[in-house]
Amino acid sequence: MNRNWVYSLFALWIVCSFACTQPKPVANVDVQKENFVFSIKGTDTLSLDKYELPSISPASKKPVMIFAFGGGFKGGDKADKGYIPYFEFLARNGFVVVSTDYRTTLKNLDPSKVSSPMDFIAALQHAIDTAVEDFYDATGFVINQSSDWNIDVEQIVASGSSAGAITVLQAEYDLCNGHELAKRLPTGFNYAGVISYAGAVSGVLPPHWEKMPCPIMLFHGDADKTVPFEQAAMENLGGLWGSSAVAKSLENLQASYYFYKVENAGHEISGLPMSRNQYDIMSFLSRQVLGDENLAITTDERVPGDTIVRKDFTVQDYILDNLR
Repeated sequence: MNRNWVYSLFALWIVCSFACTQPKPVANVDVQKENFVFSIKGTDTLSLDKYELPSISPASKKPVMIFAFGGGFKGGDKADKGYIPYFEFLARNGFVVVSTDYRTTLKNLDPSKVSSPMDFIAALQHAIDTAVEDFYDATGFVINQSSDWNIDVEQIVASGSSAGAITVLQAEYDLCNGHELAKRLPTGFNYAGVISYAGAVSGVLPPHWEKMPCPIMLFHGDADKTVPFEQAAMENLGGLWGSSAVAKSLENLQASYYFYKVENAGHEISGLPMSRNQYDIMSFLSRQVLGDENLAITTDERVPGDTIVRKDFTVQDYILDNLR
């Protein structure tokens, strides 16, 4: 028998054997969804939905993405159909995705009772604190399930849209600044990353971090009249400090961040990047979160020759938009 022919057969056998042992492509496997109640507070039963691809390598712990929905702290749905492709994309890229409830206290606000900016700022701060408390409790529940769910508690990422983006940014901000609410989380815990779609932080003064925050990704349109791109704050009263102000604070701190700003875009950036910027998101997650690269990235998206739209919104403009 020809020796070269024997070698060729042997090589072919090795290739075929190797190919037959490879897992099926994850694209052909359905993402599984489960629901869990994590807290009951008064008349509110709070639950979360877990999205996961059946594990091909059970021994490997997975990173987690905890998501907070948008809705102006007046409503919203953790299972909104617009979010599902984003969840499934992350699940197919190895994440366990958790979409959580939180209480939305502005739904009880009577606009006719808001007689001054101070009234709205106080109501908004209460809504943010309530949402952050519930987000912390959802995070604690996920941490407690780490063994059963085979997840890595050091790779828990927070993500949110609009009011949910404010919630996750505030959760990280309060955690780094030793806020009383942060005691609801285990000592020493921090999120591995934050992804905010049109978010802000609340405070009397511009953002200041007592501890180094985790890597933060910020998407925002510079013509957003719902959540400020720069700020909607009043002297001695405070208010919201938008993605631009947050990015400046992170730059001054030499922290790891990725600021994606879209010129002449409004509040649609609270949702659009979840579908059209998925690979930018995965780059942030793989490099700055899971890969621990300390990077400062700013992307400025613009349409050449685009008509300039209004951007000089006042605090009153933001309040009126959020009272609709």
